[in-house]
Amino acid sequence: RGGRHFVGFEVKKERDELLPYINLGVVRTVSLTDGIDVKADWRGEVNPVIVPSRYTPAVAEKLRSQRSSKWGESSVHCCSYYCDSGRCLWTDWDNEKGSFDWRGQERLSGSGTVGLLLDLDEGTLSVFKNGRRLGTMKDGLGGEYCWFVAVASPCTTSISRGRAPN
Repeated sequence: RGGRHFVGFEVKKERDELLPYINLGVVRTVSLTDGIDVKADWRGEVNPVIVPSRYTPAVAEKLRSQRSSKWGESSVHCCSYYCDSGRCLWTDWDNEKGSFDWRGQERLSGSGTVGLLLDLDEGTLSVFKNGRRLGTMKDGLGGEYCWFVAVASPCTTSISRGRAPN
């Protein structure tokens, strides 16, 4: 599946003094719970970007076993914008994972909107904050993904499809 795909995540924190432990991103089209025990395997916290095989080998193997031709050649199986720091988090659900700063990085410290543009023609994931383009966070993406949110802070999040701001 090619083309450009944009969504906006609206994040409303319950209290501004709490850190925004929120990941917004893309993940391969897999089941995160089929055959995976939420308490034992996920340790009560389902977050597909925190699954390198050395920490959660059972989960990593079950996710990788769902591989299909729709994944293409890219090893980026999950990639997210981490609101607390603005860092890029990504994993191949095997040995590679990353957490790094990127040009234009800004954190979302309070409530606001984070837009993500998945450009499968270019293989990039770009970030927008409150309608302003911050930059390209990650390259090397390809194949089929779906959007995801992983939250460990009291907040409300919503997602809406749209067009990337100019």
